[in-house]
Amino acid sequence: MDYVRTGKVDWTGDNPPIYLKTDPQGEWSTLALFFRINGSDLGRGHMTLVLEDPYDRGVANPIRLCCTDNAPLARYLLDDFVRKFGLFRPAHAAIDALEIVSGAVFSVEADYPRHVTEVAQFDGHRVEMRWSGLQEMFAVAQPPQDSQTGRHEMFSVFQPATSASITFDGRPLPGATVERDFFDRRAQSAALAHSESWIRA
Repeated sequence: MDYVRTGKVDWTGDNPPIYLKTDPQGEWSTLALFFRINGSDLGRGHMTLVLEDPYDRGVANPIRLCCTDNAPLARYLLDDFVRKFGLFRPAHAAIDALEIVSGAVFSVEADYPRHVTEVAQFDGHRVEMRWSGLQEMFAVAQPPQDSQTGRHEMFSVFQPATSASITFDGRPLPGATVERDFFDRRAQSAALAHSESWIRA
């Protein structure tokens, strides 16, 4: 049997999302991603991306930030992956306007499986992404034609959360997770993504 994938591993790590809506029937009010990259051509590193009002619906002074401890890696992730992710494709203007803030310090606070909180601190600011009520894990192997980039095999272990939140300097961003189709099941729009790997076909 062929146990070894011959494609190039572009990166491997964790990539959990949180997507929030203020109106369950409306557009997404906040899109957020966390990256913990354990291996890539640009090294290791972390990135927290938060886009409030990602589709420019008129929210005054939305929180939009990208902080990292490896700026070249963050730029690569934004340009080669995030822009190709389905919910982020209509958010190009918001991504174009981002300033990548380097020198962030990252930590994790957890009472697993009750919650996992990824913390990023930079320039006196603090961002928290919190996944609560973690459910059973399941594994996904997605071929290139079905993956978000269309050119990578994607392997991951997902662990849906029953709820999630994002805070910036202690202020919760508006919105809540909503139930949606998630691979072969229904789940809330937030999950941990363990051991995620993108292999270029």
